[in-house]
Formats: sequence, structure tokens, C-alpha cells
Amino acid sequence: MKALVVYGSRWGGTVDVAQTIAKALTQEGFSVDVVDAKKSPQSIEGYDFIIVGSGLRADRWTKEALCFLETNAPALRTKKTALFVSCSMADRKDAGYETGKKRYLDAIATQYALTPISMGYFGGLMDFSYSHGLLVDIIVRINRRNLRKNGLDTAKVHDTRDWAAIEAWGRETAKLALQ
Repeated sequence: MKALVVYGSRWGGTVDVAQTIAKALTQEGFSVDVVDAKKSPQSIEGYDFIIVGSGLRADRWTKEALCFLETNAPALRTKKTALFVSCSMADRKDAGYETGKKRYLDAIATQYALTPISMGYFGGLMDFSYSHGLLVDIIVRINRRNLRKNGLDTAKVHDTRDWAAIEAWGRETAKLALQ
């Protein structure tokens, strides 16, 4: 079976998530193409299984990943699909976890009338050591004290991605796609 993993990433952290999912699919017997949503294929007809995911910024999927879903929604409804997100909300241990999952996965599936066989909700990567654009850099500087008060030290890299869980989700999702 042939699979396509399409991802949107603002700062690069979601690229590794997509690659890890693709590795798991390959180990389960799939032939896999991994594509940045900025360069998504003209047609998805040759794929049996399609996984679409995105990193988040300001509570939103990347515009490229959303554009891919919008453009391909009719075809995606006829294929086995899965969705995933990589974000810092996924590592929360409170009600924010379920709120985030509903907002970032359930709502997107509903918006595009998709019925994914699986939805992955993974931790994210936040690295404030390089510029994220003028507006984000200004917001971080202004809110640095509040961020630290809430346990987010902007002087450190925060990587909450659980590679074993991501790979396990990829394997389980592959098995579901083969059914």
C-alpha cells in the first residue's frame, strides 16, 4: 500500500514527527512519501492512505496544511485518512489536554467532513533561541515574565515530543489502515 504523510511546520519541529510516523508506516509494509504541505502533490489519487498533520502557532494549523485539506477534502473523504498535531498543549495533565485535542483535531475533522481512522496528539518543540518573526519575538519579550511564572523558561528549548509514542501511533495507525 502507498501512503502519503503531509505536514505543515512553522519552526521545523513537525518535520521530525512526520518522518517518525513515516518510518513506522514503512516498518509496517507501506511505501511512504513525506511531503511539506508547502509543496503538496498535484494529485493524491495514487495513495491508499493519507496522514495530514501540522504544528500549531497561535492556536492554528499552518495555512499550508489547511489549504491541503481544503483542496483535497472531497478526495480525502473517499480514502483512509488520519490527522495529527504537534503542540505544547499535548503534554498538559489538566483539562487543557482534552480541550486542545477537540480544538485541534476533532474540529478540523468536522470542518472538512473527514472521518479519520486515527488522530495523533503529540507534544511540540519550542525553541526561543532563534527568531520566529518580529511579531512573535515582541510578544515573547513582552510576556517573558508571565511565561516564566507559568513554568516556561524562554532561555531553554522545550521539547515535549515523545518519540516512542509517536512511533507507536504510526504503527497502530498503519495496522488500522490495512484492515
